[in-house]
Parts: sequence; C-alpha cells; structure tokens
Amino acid sequence: MSNDGLEVNAGDVLKKFAELTGKEQKKAYRNALRAAARLLVKETKTQFKSIVGSKINSRNKWNAKTLGSGIKLRVDREATEAKVHIMGDFRLKFFEKGTVARTLRKNGANRGAMTAHCFFKTAKANKEKEIFDSLDKLISESINRVAKK
Repeated sequence: MSNDGLEVNAGDVLKKFAELTGKEQKKAYRNALRAAARLLVKETKTQFKSIVGSKINSRNKWNAKTLGSGIKLRVDREATEAKVHIMGDFRLKFFEKGTVARTLRKNGANRGAMTAHCFFKTAKANKEKEIFDSLDKLISESINRVAKK
C-alpha cells in the first residue's frame, strides 16, 4: 500500500495488529478514527470562521461557551464509528440551516431572518474523500504507535 511516496508493508502492519491484545487493537483503531475525524472538525471550523470571522472565539453571556466549541467529535467505545456534529451549541444550526423571517404577535416587531450558509455540509464535501483516502495510513500509524508502547 502506498500513500504520497510513503511505503508501508501491509503484511508487517497486519502482523503487528495481530500481536496486539483486543484492548490494544480497539485503542489503535479508535485513535485512527479520532485522527480522521479531527480533519473534518478542523475543516468545519475553518468554514465557519470564514462566515463569522473572529466571533468564533467570542463567549456567550449565559454559559461562556464559544461558537467554535459547539463543533463536537465522538468515537464510540467499540471503535466502529466516529461522529462529528455541530449540535454542541444550538446556535450553530441557525448558521447551517438559516431561519425564516419572524415577527412578534404582540407588537409586530420584525426579528429578521438568517440565510443558510451550509458550512458543515461544505466542509464534509471538501474533506470526505481525503479522510477516507488517509484512513489506511492513519490506521497503520496508530498500530505502530500502540505497538511501540
């Protein structure tokens, strides 16, 4: 298997993987999934920053979270999937999906509308191929790292 001029012997990687215990195998695979998912998180933050600028690091007044902290990453215990989502902060869904024009019933005050920016969808489309292409390399690096310990 070859990636960007880096030669990796698949037999050696499989042999090292077989030598690991079940717990170490899960750890190696979980680390590789986490590294691959971090690529999507990084791209999502970049896309979101292009929309809101420096406000990505500004804290809100009721719980002191930043907008950027709402982009979450989770790898399940069985190391079968990694999940990246934007629902760590409910405000991000308004930037992603947009809103309709709103008025108050009481006095008819206009609250405006937000246009959909689809930053998460764009980030996913930009990085999906790169993530799946680099997953083999990330898994072999993770196996080597766990095997050395």
